[in-house]
Amino acid sequence: MLRSPCLLLLSLSLAAPCMADESKPEHMVYLRTIDPGIEQDIRYASAHNFTGHSLDGYQAAECLLSADAANALARVQTALKAEGYGLKVFDCYRPSRAVADMGRFATQPGDPLKTEFYPRVNKQDFWRLGYVARVSNHSRGNTVDLTMTGPGALPADTWTPTVTAVDCTADYGQRWHDGALDMGTGFDCFDERAHTASTLISAAAKNNRQRLSRAMEKEGFTGYANEWWHFTYSPNAQKPDVMDFPISPLAP
Repeated sequence: MLRSPCLLLLSLSLAAPCMADESKPEHMVYLRTIDPGIEQDIRYASAHNFTGHSLDGYQAAECLLSADAANALARVQTALKAEGYGLKVFDCYRPSRAVADMGRFATQPGDPLKTEFYPRVNKQDFWRLGYVARVSNHSRGNTVDLTMTGPGALPADTWTPTVTAVDCTADYGQRWHDGALDMGTGFDCFDERAHTASTLISAAAKNNRQRLSRAMEKEGFTGYANEWWHFTYSPNAQKPDVMDFPISPLAP
């Protein structure tokens, strides 16, 4: 695998963006070429995320994963569709430069979308609370942030910078409508209610989380206790290498 000089800076989250680009490895695939039926709303390619800006390295709103993780996710989709449900991904492979971008944001002034994503948390505490990592499994190509669609889900809204921000822990009908079922909070909600086993959410939201977790675990994905939407494909003990190639548009 080609390695970028940027990887030498991974332990320094505040490092400036590195311009040398590595190539997409052959084992990394675009999810839509494996299963175009899985919905995509790649938040870090837009400003609708906790930083309020698109992250370094997101040149296209595309989900890329390792081939084995993408095929496993397609199997999850098939199983859920048989029950009337489906998947929607928010983030997949994340270049290491984007992780560094998150780190810089946490040290700089300004909180453009605090009201929606972290109303009760100071961004300087992101690392301590486990909401932001200095080295992310997303950069290994085996981790995905997602939610579940299905019967009764409110239609997705179209986000613009002028939309009035609403607390991500607000009631399902009041917070941002992402087109998914009620999972207890919105995506990237830095709050105790987003912890997978939270008892502060409704019975319906708990059931939805459990249905999603069961389907993901059956195909080899492991959840993360602090974020109900975060799953890592981990059938092998050895961690893949961290990568930093930019996310480019899928060629026709």
